[in-house]
Amino acid sequence: MTETVVHVTTLEQWKSVLDVWFKQGYRWAYTNKGYMEKLFYDGSRQLGLNVNGEDEISYWSLNGYKGKNIIEYSEFMAQQKEDNKTATVYEVSQSVFDELQRIKAHEGISLIGAVTLSSQFIKSIKIGNKAILRYLSDDPAIEFKVKETLYRLWRVDEGDSKVYMNFLYGTPDWTPLRYDAFTAPLEEIKKWQTPAWEIEKVDD
Repeated sequence: MTETVVHVTTLEQWKSVLDVWFKQGYRWAYTNKGYMEKLFYDGSRQLGLNVNGEDEISYWSLNGYKGKNIIEYSEFMAQQKEDNKTATVYEVSQSVFDELQRIKAHEGISLIGAVTLSSQFIKSIKIGNKAILRYLSDDPAIEFKVKETLYRLWRVDEGDSKVYMNFLYGTPDWTPLRYDAFTAPLEEIKKWQTPAWEIEKVDD
């Protein structure tokens, strides 16, 4: 994430910037004590995120940040509106997508309860808990969709072993390893099918 430092002039602006970052899962460097209004009352007017590569919220007690990435509060809020228009899209299998929809619906139980009961499943998705939890809580900046189904070609060789089609230096070849097989959407796979090869769906 790009280093960002926001200049605020009121306590309401201070809290508003922090609300945005808290919702995104960020916290203060050394504490988790909410808005830390005392810092504002002591004169701080600069709030930072990802400064010096640190994935956390920071501040300047003497407003001494001199970097190029300082912006005014109004510009920061305008950026948030633009960011919310463009969602980050993650592609998952149909089965993962269906399970996320079930958790999101959380019928007969609270969302927190549904997440807790499905914690192992959520951890198993290789996207990151932060993005998944934001999606489950209806964050418009996060979107999940079903990735396109892929297929591969296979046949049984003379040794009665299952082998898969792949490419070696651009030439059709074979491999005993299914994860090394050539995979593509069904229409593309059909272009390479001959009577020797069978089509199968690629499972996750």
